[in-house]
Amino acid sequence: MVSSDHLGPDEEGQLMATVTTEGKKGLITKTVQIRTNDPERPLVILRLRANVIDPFHRGVTNARAIFSAPCSRCHVEKGLGKSGAALYQADCLLCHRRGRSGGSISEMKRLSRKDLESIIKYGKPDTMMPGFSFEIGGPLTERQISSLVRYIKGR
Repeated sequence: MVSSDHLGPDEEGQLMATVTTEGKKGLITKTVQIRTNDPERPLVILRLRANVIDPFHRGVTNARAIFSAPCSRCHVEKGLGKSGAALYQADCLLCHRRGRSGGSISEMKRLSRKDLESIIKYGKPDTMMPGFSFEIGGPLTERQISSLVRYIKGR
């Protein structure tokens, strides 16, 4: 929104922009286009840059925290009873989407089946990837873990 729809030569005004940051994290860039009556610059493009700090994950340093409320609502509960692609979409994609903190599906695909299964089961040390195996307190059964490995390797 601008403070005036018309500004004369050498006049100043304000431009206010609202950026929706829901689902975004890290450095983002947005553009605003301004049309002018200046024949030399009929279009001015402003680039807004912001570092979006995710309020839900700020200060979370324990990877296993995702198995407890309130984190489990997004990281576990959506995938309950699911397997394969549906499980990946529900619970894994939050972190393993391009540009997120977890490895992308193409990166995971390059791992051996054994390494991929081990990381899903037991986690990856010194990262925010916890072990998801039920045997160590995670939410996934052996069958669900195998279905994820098949899905990832088959992509």
